[in-house]
Amino acid sequence: MRCFRMAVLVLLVGCLAFPRPVPAADPFWGADPAWSLLHEPAVWGELSLSSEQSRLFRGLLDKLDARFFPLRNKPEAEATKGAGEILADATRQLQSVLSEAQLRRLAEIQSRQQGTTALLQAGLSKRMNYKPRQREQLEALISETAAATRMLEKRLTNGEPREPLEKEYSELKRDELRKVTGILTGAQRSVWQKALGRDFDLTRLGRAQFKAPELIDSGEWLNSKPLSMRELEGRVVVLHFYAFGCSNCIHNYPTYLDWQERFRDAQVVILGIHTPETSAEQDSASVKRKAEDADFEFPVLVDGEKANWNAWGNSMWPSVYLIDRRGYLRYFWPGELKWQGATGDRWMQERIEELLADEEPNPGIGQ
Repeated sequence: MRCFRMAVLVLLVGCLAFPRPVPAADPFWGADPAWSLLHEPAVWGELSLSSEQSRLFRGLLDKLDARFFPLRNKPEAEATKGAGEILADATRQLQSVLSEAQLRRLAEIQSRQQGTTALLQAGLSKRMNYKPRQREQLEALISETAAATRMLEKRLTNGEPREPLEKEYSELKRDELRKVTGILTGAQRSVWQKALGRDFDLTRLGRAQFKAPELIDSGEWLNSKPLSMRELEGRVVVLHFYAFGCSNCIHNYPTYLDWQERFRDAQVVILGIHTPETSAEQDSASVKRKAEDADFEFPVLVDGEKANWNAWGNSMWPSVYLIDRRGYLRYFWPGELKWQGATGDRWMQERIEELLADEEPNPGIGQ
C-alpha cells in the first residue's frame, strides 16, 4: 500500500493547483469540469490532433459554445440540465473524431483533473465495485475536503496571503489522499492508478478558450457603425456589459478611459454593451447622453431588449470579457474591477497585453 500511496501522491499532489484568485475564461461556474477540459490547449496538444481532427474538434466546440453561453444566467436546475445535455452531445460526437487511444487519454486526463471526486463518478465507481461502507466513507471524506477547500478560497478572497493558503491546501489534499487510499482495497487502488494513466501536469490547465457569441444588432449603436465579432477578428476585444445608472459600472469608467487612450494605436477594440437594469435606463437618448458625458469614444451597442445579455448568459453589471484575435473568450472579470481593493484593472490590462503579444492565440487546434 505504501508504494501505491507514494505513486498517487506523485501523480496527483505534485500537480495540485490552488484555485486562482481571479476568474479565467470558464464562462459558467459550476459546469462539469469535463466541459472546460475540452477547451484547454494543453489537452489538445496532449491528444496530438491531426489537422483534420483539429478542424472537426474546433467546429464541434464552436457550435456547442453557442448553446452553452445562454445557460449562464438560467436557474440552476435548467442550467445544469442543459450543460449536461451539451456535454453528452460533445462526448457522443467526439467518438467519431478521436481515435480509441485519444479517447482513452482524454478520459485519463479527466480522472486526473477530478482528483478524488473521480472515485464517485459513475464510470470509475462501477469498476471499483465499492461495498456500501466504503462508498459512505468516501462520500463523507470527499465532501469534507471540498468544504474545507471552499473555506480556503473564501479566506483568499478576503485578502489573506496566498502562499500560506497554498501550503494548507496541499496538506489538506495530501491528507485526503492518505485517507482515501486507506479506504480502498489493493485491487481498487490498482483500478484507480490505471484510470489515471501516464503523467500529465494539471498546472497547465486553466487556459480554456471558448468561442465568443456573435453580437446581436439592435439597430442602435453609438460611436460606430454596426459591428460583428467576425469582422473584429484580428484585434483583441475588450467587451463590457454596463448600465449607466449602476454605481459599480461607473467605478469602472476610469479604467475604460485609461485603456481607451493606452491602446488607442494598438489592435484593441473596447466595446460597451449597454443593457438596462432599470426602466429609466431603457431610453436610448439617455444612454447616448450619459456615454458622451463619460467621454466614451469606443463603440457602444444599445442592448435595450437584453438580446446580447442573454446570448452571453451575462448576469452581473458590470462584467468585462477579453476576446482574442481569433474570436475566442480568454478571460473575464465579473463585477467592479477594483471592488474592495481588488486589482482587476491591473490584472486585465496585463491580460490585454498578453493577448496582443500572442501570435498564435489558439495554439494546438484550429490552425
